[in-house]
Amino acid sequence: IVHKVVFDMATAGPKATDVHPMLQAVARYVNTLAKTGVPAANRKVAVVFHQGATDFIMTNEAYKARHEGQDNPNLSMMQALKKAGVDLRVCGQATLGRKIEPKDMMPEVQRDLWALTTIIALQQQGYVLIAP
Repeated sequence: IVHKVVFDMATAGPKATDVHPMLQAVARYVNTLAKTGVPAANRKVAVVFHQGATDFIMTNEAYKARHEGQDNPNLSMMQALKKAGVDLRVCGQATLGRKIEPKDMMPEVQRDLWALTTIIALQQQGYVLIAP
């Protein structure tokens, strides 16, 4: 069985200094699949960042410039998820609205046209949507 799941990341975290709870849930899900013997090829997991979660895709330097010198608390978790095969996507409309330049984005994140089109396309490919 192939596990296809897309996590909708649309909200800022409850605490600006903590890793976002949804990213923690993604990590738990990926780790659970791995520990129960699901091969990496059968783990198709994506995270789509938009709305209040858009800034999470910024490099630490760019994030600090916008957030009063605070480090991006999600950076290392996102890098670990990418290493584990998770597909990280961001809404292009949100990056335009937030004036986030491509140079200010983590290289691990793919910028798509629009979060809605990405989520719909993934659902049409059989992904299950996990949204708050």
